[in-house]
Parts: sequence; structure tokens; C-alpha cells
Amino acid sequence: MRIRFTTSFALIAGLTLAACQPRDTETAADVQVETPDFALMNEAYDAATNAGDAEAMGMLYAGDAVSMPPNASSLVGRAAIVADAAEDFAAMTSDLNSISEGHYLMGDLAVDWGTYRFTGALKDSDITFTQEGKYVAIWKLQPDGSWQIVRDIWNSNTPPAVEGESE
Repeated sequence: MRIRFTTSFALIAGLTLAACQPRDTETAADVQVETPDFALMNEAYDAATNAGDAEAMGMLYAGDAVSMPPNASSLVGRAAIVADAAEDFAAMTSDLNSISEGHYLMGDLAVDWGTYRFTGALKDSDITFTQEGKYVAIWKLQPDGSWQIVRDIWNSNTPPAVEGESE
């Protein structure tokens, strides 16, 4: 009886240990990913916004990205994000400065958070406004090695300061 129990225990223990061994296939968590240069990524985002280039800004987003702007419905998909940006850029000039304050990696995802300062001027009036706030962006490593935004959200620390009058 003792031999049968020991043999059964050894077989079960061996199968359990074998099941816990790493497999030949790698998962996203197994792959070593270099930390993205968030300052450079923010510079690209700010430059596209400041140039009023909705297409260039849109290329920073994954095709299935979701953007969650303040006081508005979520924008689902790159096309919706680009269309919304193009509408904004047609109506105003922009000066955006984003500063990354921290980040962490989770496999092929990177979470970046920070602050921004935005100054806008409506093109058809003398109204200008300034806003300071914070953001969170989730970036995903793409098969070609680039990073694209898959989710983002931002909001102002205070209501925008508005100057001037509309015509």
C-alpha cells in the first residue's frame, strides 16, 4: 500500500511541476520592452496639435483607440478622433505643452500621466483661452516597434480662463 501511495504521489507531483514549467511560446509579459521616450511622444503630439494637423495627430492613435475628452462623449476609433480634431483645428489656433510626470510598463502597454498647458484662440473672434490640466494616456507597442495611443483622457484643473469678446 505504501509503494502505491508513493508512486501515485510522485506521478501527481511530477505532472504538477511539469505543468508549471515555462512554455516555449512567449507572452507579452515575457518580452522585454524598452521604456518609451514619453517626452518625445508628447513632443510629437504637441507639434501636430500646434500645427493644426489632425492627420498627423491621428497617426499617434491606434485604429481602435478611444479618446475621452472632457465634457463630451468618448471618441471611438482613429477616424472619429481625427474628425473631432480637424473640427477643433478649423475653429482655433492651438498652443499645447504636455509634460510627462510618470509612467509604468505592463508588457506591451505603457501608461503615461502628466500635466498640460493649452492656449487657444478662436479664429473668427478675439477670444482666447488658457487651460491647465492633467492627462493619462495608455500606449500600446505595435508590431512594427512604434507606440500608439489606445486610450486617453484629460481634464482641466479649473474652468478655462477666457479673454476677449466674440464678434
